[in-house]
Amino acid sequence: MKPINSPKLKLIPLGGVGEVTKNMYVYEYGKFQLIVDCGIGFPDDSTPGVDFLIPDISYLEKSKKKILGIIVTHGHMDHYGGLPFILPRLPNVLVFGSTLAMAMTEARIREYGLKTKLQVVEKELKLGPFSIEFVHMTHSTPNAKHLFIKTPTASVYHGADYKIDLNPPDNKPPDLATVARIGKQGVDLFLTDCLGIEKEGSTPSEKLIQNTLDEQVRTTKGKFILTTISSSISRIEMAIQAATKHNRKVALVGFSVVKNVEMAQKLGFINIPKGAIIKAEQVKHLPPHQVAIIIAGAQGQVGSGLYKLAAGEHRHLKLQSQDKVVLSSSVIPGSESGVYNLIDTLYQQGVSVSYFGNTKNLHVSGHGYKQDLKLLLNLANPKNVIPIGGDIRHMYLYQEMALESGYTKQQSPILKDGQTIIIDQGKLSDGGHVDNKNIYVDGLGVGDVGSTILRDRQAMASDGILLAVIPISSQTSQVVGNIEIISKGFVYMKKSKSLIEKTKTNINESLKGLQKTKIKDEIYIKKRVEESLEKYLYQQTERRPLIIAVLLKV
Repeated sequence: MKPINSPKLKLIPLGGVGEVTKNMYVYEYGKFQLIVDCGIGFPDDSTPGVDFLIPDISYLEKSKKKILGIIVTHGHMDHYGGLPFILPRLPNVLVFGSTLAMAMTEARIREYGLKTKLQVVEKELKLGPFSIEFVHMTHSTPNAKHLFIKTPTASVYHGADYKIDLNPPDNKPPDLATVARIGKQGVDLFLTDCLGIEKEGSTPSEKLIQNTLDEQVRTTKGKFILTTISSSISRIEMAIQAATKHNRKVALVGFSVVKNVEMAQKLGFINIPKGAIIKAEQVKHLPPHQVAIIIAGAQGQVGSGLYKLAAGEHRHLKLQSQDKVVLSSSVIPGSESGVYNLIDTLYQQGVSVSYFGNTKNLHVSGHGYKQDLKLLLNLANPKNVIPIGGDIRHMYLYQEMALESGYTKQQSPILKDGQTIIIDQGKLSDGGHVDNKNIYVDGLGVGDVGSTILRDRQAMASDGILLAVIPISSQTSQVVGNIEIISKGFVYMKKSKSLIEKTKTNINESLKGLQKTKIKDEIYIKKRVEESLEKYLYQQTERRPLIIAVLLKV
């Protein structure tokens, strides 16, 4: 029975809709808010110099409502990596999650000096009007959770990243019985991962990789070197098992790999034989065929352990001709060029490389294929379903599957960026729009890189820079003396003398007729020169360099 004059539950996605990463969802009930996940996104070639993206929380800051907590569904950076940058703007907010998710989250935020209180929850949590049940689910990292969120007027099953692995490496299959029980209770809205919808059938078990890793180790004559996502604890454990089976000692290399393995071992999520692990500096003292290395850098990150090793710059490790490097991971969107450049560099070092392009069963997706997604939809049996955590095409393909299962388009809408949803009496309605732009993190700067700066960086990366140093009279506003032109990445000065001289002429022409009083407005003069040069240089070269005019008043 719906309480009289009760609030309506509102869903406000701040990330994860129409994109795989940067997940963040707000559930709002009256004056209270509950946040699920707070991840990062990854830059592509259109955002040069940007380290990563984080959700836009301007809505939360403006709403002035009470945030009861942030729940992290599992230990992947696109679900918790944004916390170091978001938490300082949301003071005194508590963070909740499963044992492993909280351990990884704590390591992440403590690096930034944050003292936010974290609370481990494995089963149930009550926060104001929200009753949250944690449901064990399988993914590519252990101890992942789904959430059944109940309020006095509506309920939501929040199905973050998952696959149905009935035979996982940790022998803890998904709790489908609880999902079925929740489905019988009644679910008003089901939010579900949809990234694997393009593939028919069910996602293979993570255990499939064990035989592949075993064969890769067995056939390696030199050092066996494996890289994977550092949170893929089960995969790292299987690699260690394969290495010890073939009498190899294992060196863990890279801060994230060492940190996550130590953490998982301490919490009981990974079993490492006694004496199996050695330090990186001990590798040179053992024959290559007695060594295995698990190293960070699966996405080709500049400065990572594998990046340094491939470049011959690692202080403890060197590649040799009989070594084999195995990449056991998929490519995160935006990292494609880095990964392929890394593979090319490894080949140039004369080593053998096994990766997703030439070897089967080196990677198994952590996201459910179509049959997995359909199974969970049937078990949850919701009144409405909204796909999340995938690109736009994945969302539409999931909607097609929902329509085939008897849902209408009104019951399975495709959310647009910034769109909110109200859940009331089992029905969905448009809750309005919120601002939801990308917030860029560049070094220690958060949000200070905007569209103008990005356009300048894109221009520099694409067509270079042209700097015009112009001596100008403070009395006549005209050029006095020689204009200096400096080109970086635009044209080769020695072979472009004619263009350079014509560029100087263009600057003189652009300032002719300028009133004396205008000299007081340097911004106006610079803009006039830059706009004239931009038009002229494009006509001459069909390039658009970043043009900077520098005025020297004499």
